Amino acid sequence: MATSYTPPAKNTKGDGTGIYSKLYVQYIYDWLVLWLSNSYAWKCPTTSILLPLFKSTMGARHLDIGVGSGYYPAKALAAGVDCKEITIVDLNTNSLAATEKRIINSSNAVRITTVVADATEHLPLPNSARFDSISMFYLLHCVPGPQERKVKAFDVVRDLLAPGGVLVGLTILGREQPMNWVAAKLMSIYNNSGTFDNWNDRRHVFEEALRKNFEEVSIRLVGRVMLFTARKPRSLESDAGTRVQPEVLS
Repeated sequence: MATSYTPPAKNTKGDGTGIYSKLYVQYIYDWLVLWLSNSYAWKCPTTSILLPLFKSTMGARHLDIGVGSGYYPAKALAAGVDCKEITIVDLNTNSLAATEKRIINSSNAVRITTVVADATEHLPLPNSARFDSISMFYLLHCVPGPQERKVKAFDVVRDLLAPGGVLVGLTILGREQPMNWVAAKLMSIYNNSGTFDNWNDRRHVFEEALRKNFEEVSIRLVGRVMLFTARKPRSLESDAGTRVQPEVLS
């Protein structure tokens, strides 16, 4: 196993990662996000919906962007998913360190590359880097700014997906999606604190951007969560001059 590391290039304050202290990542995240919030606020259970989705799409060369606590890749590897190389990308070094440790504890045969980077910008990876699977679990609703900025992440990963590869992700939608009182309270707290920036995130904007980057797109809603997979990246030449930014309605 070999591990490489790209040092942070900028202050992460205000980018949705500030809450991710060592204590939060190691002892609070799984309980609060993966159990309590997913079960009772977002109505999209981790063990019956999200983990099976991750496990079923993880390939031999995997790129995980927005790693949280490392729960998903660690659980997938522990279950025997045949992944040989994994690159983990995040703006928060606490999340990256916890994820790397968790992956090693699950499988010390996997080669890990650790990168500190913004998912909406060109990633500092070799030009030849291609991945059999790319995951974006609970990334987009944490990215600050309008959806026009968030969907740039699809431009980035399109060029990193190998032939036959799959992009898989999920994001919590904004106010247009019905919510119970638990969800409403958490949405208010997270958006006011800057942990989320998704009040105005709409399904159709994400879907339009996905379809402009990939030939095959599948989307389904579970509770307040939009789950998506995308395959067959479109070539730059095929949509050159025709790409427009998705319309965002306020």
